[in-house]
Amino acid sequence: MRSFLMSALALAAFAVPGVAAADDVRDRTEAIRLCRAEVAAQAGLAAENVRLDQVRVRGSSIRVDLDLWRNGALENVRCDVARSRGELTIASITPALQTTVAAE
Repeated sequence: MRSFLMSALALAAFAVPGVAAADDVRDRTEAIRLCRAEVAAQAGLAAENVRLDQVRVRGSSIRVDLDLWRNGALENVRCDVARSRGELTIASITPALQTTVAAE
């Protein structure tokens, strides 16, 4: 009985981090999608002009660094996403983006 209990505890110790990691992967993927769409919308550009640089998951936040190409120039954009109870919301985008206006 004791060896069964120890085996069950050891199995649970390995299974629980796997569940948390699955949530991290899902949240990270969704944060990238959310940030790319918002940055593209704010900049007035197509999503293919916004490329992932790197992403970091830290507890209740996800930091997404993006490369934004507009007018032939590269701009680095950081998008911080807050996560709470499975919901993701954009906390900040820096630097603030302005929509490019075509000269008339």
